[in-house]
Amino acid sequence: PPLLARLRPSPLTEGAGSYYHLTHSELVSLLVQRERDLDLQRPQVRDLEDYIDTLLVRIMEQKPTLLQVRSKFK
Repeated sequence: PPLLARLRPSPLTEGAGSYYHLTHSELVSLLVQRERDLDLQRPQVRDLEDYIDTLLVRIMEQKPTLLQVRSKFK
């Protein structure tokens, strides 16, 4: 690969500097904690998606013109 491509950090390692000092077990602990955090967030995200879906359906039934996009070029 070209020199510039080799010097550019890959998306996977970008921002990884703050983790280099951690041991393997600390990294595993951090990963487990992040997975726990995600597991707690998933139901909240699902609830918000359901709420937005319900709102959109109500808008489409009662006032669909609110969802129309007006062109700036008219």
